[in-house]
Amino acid sequence: MAWKELEHEPTVDLIEYMKWGKDPQEKDTADDAFIVFCFRYREDVQRKIRIVAGNWGYDSTVADGIAEKTFERFRKYLSFKPDECGKKIIDTCVILYLLKIAGRLLADHRKAILHPNPFLGDEEIIRDFPDLDAWPVSVERKAIMQKKYDIIKGALDRLSPKHKIIYLTYKQYEQQLSEGFNLPRTLQKSLQDELGLAQVSIRVYKKEAFDTVDQYLKLYGAK
Repeated sequence: MAWKELEHEPTVDLIEYMKWGKDPQEKDTADDAFIVFCFRYREDVQRKIRIVAGNWGYDSTVADGIAEKTFERFRKYLSFKPDECGKKIIDTCVILYLLKIAGRLLADHRKAILHPNPFLGDEEIIRDFPDLDAWPVSVERKAIMQKKYDIIKGALDRLSPKHKIIYLTYKQYEQQLSEGFNLPRTLQKSLQDELGLAQVSIRVYKKEAFDTVDQYLKLYGAK
């Protein structure tokens, strides 16, 4: 088997080979390096994850699944930097790094069980206010909502169209966000592409929009 030819390669070299995976001509070498990497560290990492998972009340099946995802995550990002290990032996450094990944995955697993992700994958960018006439609410309630909408529209009119889209989109999913979830990555990417903004800029626009709306609601909301 080809991967056996890499069995005695240093870990630093294996990681470097894995980075070649995007090159079609080197993909086999990258795959073989990953196989050797997994064999080298899986037993030790899996054993430790089983202990931690057991302390959290999970069985070995869950632990082994976390271990598998840990190695997949390591390969996907390949952000491990050997020169940051300091005086640690490389094997110790790699295992500690993998266990940090496993810890985050285990926490995500528990969160998913206790608080299932409310996003279904069909979330969309919100560009306009909803049509109040289509809402099955009383006339009195509709009048109150219309007044609030008018105030919010007035606030957003002072800003750019990008502010409006960002505000309405985040406001649409306010309940899910308040529960500790982030907008789905696909929706974030859609916003970035449509608005031509990086995520860090979207956060700035979002803060400006929400701050402006809050100020308007405080000034005019009680009138």
